[in-house]
Amino acid sequence: MDFSQLVALFSSDPQATVRTGLRFVHFIGLASGLGGAILLDLMMLRFFVRGRIIKETSDIFEFASKIVSAGLFVLWITGVGFLFLYALTNPELLMNPKVHAKLMIVTILTVNGFFIHTIILPGVKRPIGKSLFTDISPLKRTVFMTSGAISAVSWFLPVALGAFPQLNNNVPVMVILTAYLLLIATAAVLMHGVVYMLHKSESEPAPVFRLRNPVRNPV
Repeated sequence: MDFSQLVALFSSDPQATVRTGLRFVHFIGLASGLGGAILLDLMMLRFFVRGRIIKETSDIFEFASKIVSAGLFVLWITGVGFLFLYALTNPELLMNPKVHAKLMIVTILTVNGFFIHTIILPGVKRPIGKSLFTDISPLKRTVFMTSGAISAVSWFLPVALGAFPQLNNNVPVMVILTAYLLLIATAAVLMHGVVYMLHKSESEPAPVFRLRNPVRNPV
C-alpha cells in the first residue's frame, strides 16, 4: 500500500477518521493521567510516609503532577470534541447515561486537581528533610489521603467506562456514580490502612533478643 492509497483509505470516511483520531488522542490523555495519578499515590505512600522528602523526590512529584494536568487537558479537549461530533452526526448518543457520568467524574477530577496543585503540592515542598505527614493534623492527613483516592479512582473509572461498550444506555447515571463513590471510599480506607501500618512499623521499637540460658563466665 503506497501513501496515496493510505490517504484515500482515511479520506473515504471523514466522520470515522475524525472519531478515530479523537479516540486515539483521548486514550493518550487517559493513559497519561492514570499513570501519573498512580505514580503520585505510590510516591506518597512509599517515599513521603516512610522516607524523607528531598528536593529530587519533590521535583519528581511536581513533574508527575504536570503530566496528570496535561492528561486532564487532553481529556477535556477530546471530550468536548466528541460532544460536538455527536451533536452534529448522532445526537442520540448525547443521551447515553455513561456520557453524563463521565462528564461529572471528569468535573470532580478537575476540581480535585486544582486542590492538589494549590494545597497539596505547596505542602510537599515545605517539609524538605522530613516526612510528608510530619506535624500534620489527622484531619489534614485524611484530606490528603482522600484527595489521592479521588484522583486515582476518577482516572481509573473513565478508562473502565470507555473499555466496556456494554454499559452504553444500559446503566443509569446514579448507578455509575454510586459505584464511583463506593470505589473512592474503599480506596481512601485502603490508603489510610497502609499509612497506619507504615507508621506503626516505624514507631515500634526493635526487638531485643536474649539467651534463655546464658552461659556464665567461669570463676
